[in-house]
Amino acid sequence: MKYSLSNTASKTLIEQELKLNFKYPNIYKPKLKIDGYREQPISIITTEEPTIITQAIWGLLPQNFQGSWKKFQRLKTTLHVNKDEVLENFLYKEALEKRRCLIIVTGFYTYNLKGKNVISCLLEKDPIKPFYLAGIYNVLQDGFITCTVINTNVNSSIDSINNLYKVMPIQIPDILKNIWLDKKTPIKDIKYLISKPYFTKFKVQKIAI
Repeated sequence: MKYSLSNTASKTLIEQELKLNFKYPNIYKPKLKIDGYREQPISIITTEEPTIITQAIWGLLPQNFQGSWKKFQRLKTTLHVNKDEVLENFLYKEALEKRRCLIIVTGFYTYNLKGKNVISCLLEKDPIKPFYLAGIYNVLQDGFITCTVINTNVNSSIDSINNLYKVMPIQIPDILKNIWLDKKTPIKDIKYLISKPYFTKFKVQKIAI
């Protein structure tokens, strides 16, 4: 499963909607398509600093890792992790217990094979506004943060347009964000949130590629 993210919201809109400020306000820039293969920054909220928006590189590296992001991604792509693998794989398991994050987006892309053509579909809220995806993060030895999106099975509302694969990112609704970020939340409750993901309706914008 490989998809791109989108965050077209202005810094002002994000701060107003989420009622949080950016740690590095001059770094953030809206972006229609965030391509993880290009070592792209994304906006997140972490368990360590739950009252501020910070930046991370999309694509998880091991905790305290010192090597190259690009070289590691060639060995194992960590832009996304399945909800089952995140519970078992040593690369993700500790982070799920200790370092969860909310990834701020206004949409994400899926792909639809129709006849001889592939259509890129951007899924957004209607009206467009920022929302949270479930993620985990690690901190490198130099202090940089890297993160990954947790995936679940695709739901029926987008199954017909997401026919190249059967997964989508897990959303965390605003009402559950504090539970997701709280270090004291029992891991059994985190596992429950992953196993019973929140679903919502999306507006679909189709773009030929």
